[in-house]
Amino acid sequence: MRLTKRFLTSVCPVAILATPLALSIAPAFAQSTGTMDVETVVVTGSKAQLNGLMNAAPISKERSVITSEFLQTQTSGQTVFQALNFMPGINFTNNDPYGSSGGDIRMHGQDGNHISLTLDGMPLNDTGNYAIYTNQMLDPEVVDRVSANQGATDVDSPTAAATGGVINIESDKPHDEFGAMGSVSVGQFDRQRYFGRIDTGQFGNGGPSAFATLSYQDYDKFKGPGEERKLQGNVKVYQDFGSAGWFSLAGHWNTNRNNSYYAEDYQPNTTGFSTTAPAASAGKIPFGGANPATADLIKNPSGDGYIQNPLWSSTTSGFSGTGWDRDYQNSCVYNRTGSNSNSGTITTAPVAGTTDYTETTCTNFYKVRINPSDTGNLRFHSLWHLLDSLTLTADANLQYVLANGGGYTSVAENDARLKGATTGTGTTTTAYGCIAGQGCDLNGDGDVKDTVALYSPSTTNTRRWGFSSSLIYELMEGQTFQLAYTLDYGLHRQTGQMTRFDAVNGPWSPFGGMKDRDHAAVSADGLDIRSRDRKSKAIMNQVAFDWESSYFDGMLQTNFGFRDPFFERDLNQYCYEQVGSSTVLCTSQPIATTNADGSVQFAGNSTHYVMPGHAVKRYNRFLPHTGVTFMPFGKEHQFFATYVQEMAAPRTDNLYVGGVDPSTGKVGIVASSLFADGNYHTTLPETSATYQLGYRFLGEDLQAALVLWNSQVKNRIVSSYDPNTGNYFDHNVPGVNFTGVDFEANYQFDEALSAYFNAGYDHARITSNIQVQKNTVAGVSGIPVGSPLYAQTLNKQLTETPKWTFAGRTQYKITPEFIVGLEGKYVSKRYASEDNNASVPDYFTFAADVTYDLDKLGMEGSSIQLNADNIFNKHYFGSIAGTQTCWTPTPGYYSNTVGGCTSYPYMYEGSPRTISATLVVRY
Repeated sequence: MRLTKRFLTSVCPVAILATPLALSIAPAFAQSTGTMDVETVVVTGSKAQLNGLMNAAPISKERSVITSEFLQTQTSGQTVFQALNFMPGINFTNNDPYGSSGGDIRMHGQDGNHISLTLDGMPLNDTGNYAIYTNQMLDPEVVDRVSANQGATDVDSPTAAATGGVINIESDKPHDEFGAMGSVSVGQFDRQRYFGRIDTGQFGNGGPSAFATLSYQDYDKFKGPGEERKLQGNVKVYQDFGSAGWFSLAGHWNTNRNNSYYAEDYQPNTTGFSTTAPAASAGKIPFGGANPATADLIKNPSGDGYIQNPLWSSTTSGFSGTGWDRDYQNSCVYNRTGSNSNSGTITTAPVAGTTDYTETTCTNFYKVRINPSDTGNLRFHSLWHLLDSLTLTADANLQYVLANGGGYTSVAENDARLKGATTGTGTTTTAYGCIAGQGCDLNGDGDVKDTVALYSPSTTNTRRWGFSSSLIYELMEGQTFQLAYTLDYGLHRQTGQMTRFDAVNGPWSPFGGMKDRDHAAVSADGLDIRSRDRKSKAIMNQVAFDWESSYFDGMLQTNFGFRDPFFERDLNQYCYEQVGSSTVLCTSQPIATTNADGSVQFAGNSTHYVMPGHAVKRYNRFLPHTGVTFMPFGKEHQFFATYVQEMAAPRTDNLYVGGVDPSTGKVGIVASSLFADGNYHTTLPETSATYQLGYRFLGEDLQAALVLWNSQVKNRIVSSYDPNTGNYFDHNVPGVNFTGVDFEANYQFDEALSAYFNAGYDHARITSNIQVQKNTVAGVSGIPVGSPLYAQTLNKQLTETPKWTFAGRTQYKITPEFIVGLEGKYVSKRYASEDNNASVPDYFTFAADVTYDLDKLGMEGSSIQLNADNIFNKHYFGSIAGTQTCWTPTPGYYSNTVGGCTSYPYMYEGSPRTISATLVVRY
C-alpha cells in the first residue's frame, strides 16, 4: 500500500507499460491528496498514449484526463479550458484567440456555477456567485494534467454547488535536475508572449527541489479598440522524505488588465429563412453594414438556404463599427451643453452656471468597459505515513482576489445621495467641492447644475482560507477506509465606489474609489457614492467518508461513501435594498417614512426599501456516493456504475434580496423573494441525483469508454423578471432532467500516428413551465388580472446546452523531429432562451499545429511551433452571454420587446482565424 501511495504522487501522467498483460500503477488524477492516495489505479497495455488525451482512469465514475503532452501542442499561453473541448460531455466557448478574455463552459449541460473547479484540490469557484473565471488559470507550461469528473464529484470535493461535476488542474512538480526553459511567442493581433522557467534541481542528497516561472502576454482585441495584458508568476518547492512521506508548497500570482469585448445584440429569425437578405429598417443596421449584398452569410440550420446574419446596431453612433465588427467606441466626448444627446454643443470644458452633460454619452467608451483582476494563492500539500497501514494527508491554502468588470453611471450633481444628511443653501462652490443640502460639483466648474458620468466598477475583494485532511486506513489487502474533513472560509467584500474618469485615458485606477481616493465621488457629508456595499462570509465545514473494497482477486471493486457539508452564509448589507429585489440604494439621506412592515421610504420616492442589516443562512445535506467496477474478462474490459447525490446552495450574491418574512410580516435583507404570484418565497438549495453506467476498454493500442448517464436536478434555481419592480429575482422551479451519452476513444496506430475522437449527446429537459410575471391587462386570453403567466418551458432544452458535440484530433510524426497535428470541434444548435424561441446556429472549427524539434541543431529539448486556430475563418457565436427564460418575437424583422420576455439575446462572437508561432529553448 505504501509503495502505491508514494508512486501515485510522483509518476508522470502517462503510464508506460512493458508487456501487454502487465499491470502498472498510474496516477489517480484525483483532486485532493487524500483521494489521490486512496485511488489505486491499474491499467493494461504495452504502449503509452503519447498524444496526452483521454488517459482514462479505471474507476467507478466517468473521468477524462488531458496531460501536458497535449497542452504543449496548443497555442502557447492559451487557457487550459480550451483543451477541455477534447473531453466528452464538455463544451467550452472562448471569447478571444488567446484566452485572456475568459469564456463559458457547459459540462453535462450545467454551467460553470454548477461545476467545482479546483487547483491542486483547492477550490477556485467564486465565493459569491460560484462562477469560474477561465482567464485566471495557471500558465499551461506549469500544468501537469487536467482531469474532469463529468457529472459526479469525489467524496471529499470542497464544493458548494457541484451538481455538474468537477474539474481539477494539477500543477507540475519541480524537476530533479537543474534546468532552464524559455519561450517567445508572436501572433496575429500584435500578440507577444514571453515565458521563463528555472528548476533548481534537488539540493544535496535527498534535499528539496523547486522551480519558479514568470510570463507576460499582450495582444490587441480582434475587433474594436483595446488590448489584453497578463502577467503571471509561479513557484513550487517539493520535499520527499522517503518512506516517511512528502510535502509541497506552491505560490501563484496572476494580473489581468483586459479591455472587454462588446456582446452583440441578436434577433433570431423565427419565421423561416429566406435567400433574400433583409434591408436596413428604422435606422437599424443589419449584419455587414447597410449594403446587404456585401454582408457575410450564415447557413440556416435546417439547410434550406442562406440568410443575412441578423445582428444589428440600434445606431451607428456610440460604437466602433457595425454588424459583426460592432464594439465599444475608441473615443469619448468630454462635455456637451444644451442637450444630453449627440445634438448637444461640444465644449472643451464645463461652463460655470450652465447645465452641462459631462461624458454622459460615453457609456460605450472602451476604457470604462474593462475587466481587471489580481489573483494569488499559496498551496500546501503533504502526506505522512504514520504506520504501515495508516496515512495522514494535510492540505492548506490561502487565496486573494481583487477584480471587477468595469462600469459606468451618470449622476446628477444635485442627486440626493450627494446631498446626504446635510441641509443648507447656496449655488456655487469651489472646484469639486460640495454645497450642504444642494449637492456636489463632480466636473470642476464650481456649480451643482450638471449631470456627470462616473466610473462605477462593482469591485470584489476576497480573502479565503482552506484546510483539508484525511486519515486513510488499510484494514487488510483490498479494504481501505478514508475519513476526511474540509474547511473553506471565504471573506467576500463587494463595493462599488465611483470615481471621475478622464475622457482620453479612462479611470485613474481600474479599481475605482477603492484604490483611487483622489478622484472619488464623495457626498457633502463625506461618504463615498457607491453602487453597492456588502460583506459576506461563505463558510463550509464538511466531513466525508469512503470505503474502497476489492473482491475476487480484484475482479470486483466497490466504493461506498458520503460527504456531509454544512454551509453558512453570513450576510452584511450596508445599503438599503428595494423590497422584492436586489436593487440597492447606498445613501446617507434621511428617512422620510417608516412603514408598518419595517420598510422605509425617502422624500420624493415611493419605493419601499429594507434597512441595512445582517442575516445568516445555513444549509446542510447528507450526500451518498456509491460505485462499482466489474472486470470479468480481465483488466482490459471494465464495466462500472455509480450513483452520487449533490446539492447546490443558493449563491451568496443572490441571497441579498429584500423581502418579507411570512412568519413575522416584517421585511429583511434575505427574508424571501417576491414571486410572480404576488407572494414571497424562500429560495431552497438545488439537489441532484446522478446515475452513470459505463464500459471502458484499456487495450494495448486502443483506449475507449462509453458512458450512459442521467442527472435529475430538483429545486433548480432560476432568475425571473418581475414587471412590478422591473427586476429579476431568484426562485425555485421543479428542475431539469439531464440525460446523455458520452464516448471517447484513443488509438495509437504506431509510434508515429495517433488519433482521438469523442462524441457527446445531452438532452437537458426542463420539467416545468416557469412563471415570469403576472397578468396586468384585463381580457388577455381569459386570464384574470393578477394571475401568474408562464414561459412555455416544459420539456424544452436548457439554454446554451448543445444536444450534440464532436471533437477529434490526429497527430502524425513525419520524422522524429517534425510533428503535425489536426483537430476539430463541432457544436450543434444552442438555445438562448429557455422557451427555445431564440437560438444560434451550429458551428464547427478546425485547428492545426506544426512542431519542429531542434535537437539535431544541438538545441536539445528546444523547438519551433506554429499554431493556426479556426483555420477556415468560420463566423460563429461563442458564449451566449444573455441567456434568458423567454423571448417573445413580434411581427417585423426588428421586433419590439415585450414585458416579461423582454430583451434581445446577446452573445460573443467566436474569434477569427489566428496564426501564432512559438520558439522554445531549454537548457
